[in-house]
Amino acid sequence: MIWRLALVALVSACLASAAVAQSFGPPTPGVCFLSKQRVLDNSNAGAAANQRIAVLRQAVEQELSGERQAIANDANVLQIQKPVIDIAVYQQRAGALALRQQAFQSLENTRNDQLARTRADVTAHLISELAPILAAVLAEHRCSAVLESSGAYAFNPSMDLTGEIIGVMNNRLPAFPFDLEPDSR
Repeated sequence: MIWRLALVALVSACLASAAVAQSFGPPTPGVCFLSKQRVLDNSNAGAAANQRIAVLRQAVEQELSGERQAIANDANVLQIQKPVIDIAVYQQRAGALALRQQAFQSLENTRNDQLARTRADVTAHLISELAPILAAVLAEHRCSAVLESSGAYAFNPSMDLTGEIIGVMNNRLPAFPFDLEPDSR
């Protein structure tokens, strides 16, 4: 385990040096690299989608935080009152509080599901828009193999098509509007 960490540190240090960066061999014909995640995150449409999802996530958190705090406050008040109120009253209030907590948990699960489905739908839309762009660029570069750049230790930077694909995507795909997916119940 330690030797793996040392090897990764050594390779990282070597790759960071300018001498090694310039010592790559010539590009291998037909082999191309791409970072799908960088395309999705750094294209204009992808960056706008990430910003919109962050806004939706913040709105959901704001919606939930008020009720979460109210339930916590009511639970604290009930604990403080427990020694001085009738046991039947305490049990009734505790039961009502438990029902509120269950309803809140259900709402929180629903909103988290909506956010996850929204993220998945937006990613699927971006990937479907990326497919023809990617096919055209790969055909232009005559790529017979495309490797994910994040999984490679090193490669000649001229073989990385990520920046070019981001540029083409920026020209062809504008940001698109979307909202939180509806409740699936």
